[in-house]
Amino acid sequence: MKGLILKDIYCLRTRIMTYVLTLVAALVIGILISLSSEYGNLKLDVFMGEDTSVSEDDMAAYEMILGGATFLAILLPLGVGFDGIMTFHMDEKANFGDVLRTMPVKPLEIVLARFSTAYGFLLTGYISSVLIALLISPVVEVFTLGEMIHAGTVMTCALAVGLGVVCCALFMWKKKTCEYIFIGVFLGAYAIFAIAIVTLSNRYGDQVDAIMNTFMDKVKILFENSLVWLIPVALLMTVVCFFVSVLIVKRKGRGVR
Repeated sequence: MKGLILKDIYCLRTRIMTYVLTLVAALVIGILISLSSEYGNLKLDVFMGEDTSVSEDDMAAYEMILGGATFLAILLPLGVGFDGIMTFHMDEKANFGDVLRTMPVKPLEIVLARFSTAYGFLLTGYISSVLIALLISPVVEVFTLGEMIHAGTVMTCALAVGLGVVCCALFMWKKKTCEYIFIGVFLGAYAIFAIAIVTLSNRYGDQVDAIMNTFMDKVKILFENSLVWLIPVALLMTVVCFFVSVLIVKRKGRGVR
């Protein structure tokens, strides 16, 4: 199993370099947020101008700009969490399944090696997200350190569940089939969302702005409310996906990897 993990890490060496560059970009964003909040255009009195009377709309715009930049800096490292599953494609392209059939490894070891690689990437992204939150928390007044870590934790839990489902799908089908399924689901969801927005806009006009503001308020739940219960749920779903993957490998044979 250790050999499989080392093989995955070697195959993902270019992805690891991409992750390092992504982390550097996230750190740069965090530093820019820190400097802008303290000295630059994102400083509250500079953003609002000389007018001492600050309206609720101006304050909301300020919080949205600074909050959006903060949210991006925190979530950017998490985006590389799915890079670990690229070894599925590399194995398929190199016909590694034929080699794997000759190796004395059990289905449990195959799945454990793949999950270790995939979730190792995600965990590294989460740790990087926490470090960035620590960096920018002293100067970002829109969110506290606890709220930023909370948001990163919630998104990591969501990604962990999604990663488990994707691993199950990739063990079950070939990468190309999974791509068609995921793209179809994404385009379908996007089409439904776009049609709903256009329909509401034609029917209710300005009320769509109120709907979008309500949506933004719901997004703030990621920061402000306690969603710690998602951690055990994500762990449970990950374990379920793990054992489902083991059953798939047992049924299809070791060559699925």
